[in-house]
Amino acid sequence: MSPFPADPVSSREFIEDVVPSLFAEVELDEAEEAIELKVGVVLRGEEDGDAGGEWTLHFIEGELGIVEGRQDACEITLVLCVADWRSALWEGRPALVADAFDRIRDSGTNALRPPPPPVGAPRPDPLRGISDLKGLIEAVIGSEKGEDWRVGVQVGPGPLPDLPQATIRLGAEQAEAIRCGSLHPLEALITGQLQLDGDLGLILQLQAVAMTLSMASGRVR
Repeated sequence: MSPFPADPVSSREFIEDVVPSLFAEVELDEAEEAIELKVGVVLRGEEDGDAGGEWTLHFIEGELGIVEGRQDACEITLVLCVADWRSALWEGRPALVADAFDRIRDSGTNALRPPPPPVGAPRPDPLRGISDLKGLIEAVIGSEKGEDWRVGVQVGPGPLPDLPQATIRLGAEQAEAIRCGSLHPLEALITGQLQLDGDLGLILQLQAVAMTLSMASGRVR
């Protein structure tokens, strides 16, 4: 059974206790064990007495170390308010994001592993390309209640800026259509249903990295 808690726990308990238990379930291969990566997690605001916090997750030689405080050396940093973090994990909102946590809850962390690359194809390096990027991108998904759900992703080391360099905006109806497969993100962009603001070059670079990884793993036909 997955160690993912069915009921809400504090952000500290989740990061410091649940995340290591989930990581212990992951079956790493030799290439993955060789990866060294620092991931920052920043949870802001307060919800139901949970004041959030900041942590650095250090993946090295197949092991996971967690220290309190977000280090500027983090290659990737996730930034959310506590309320949005809790809604995605335990309230199913927004479904486009919450689906991933449901798969972990039902089948464990390996349910999110990408399929292996085709026979004879090189294995994609998940860090290649990302190391060339630097900036904070914020994704905003609208809510039927009029309350936006937000997540910031900073790629590259350095302090967190006060404002994102680029923003991706998507309505609740469009997010659900993408989740169900009836709307492709590129179609949403072309038709104006998905809006980009700020440093578009940063968004396009990140999209190119994601597309390269998807094609290399055989997920795009």
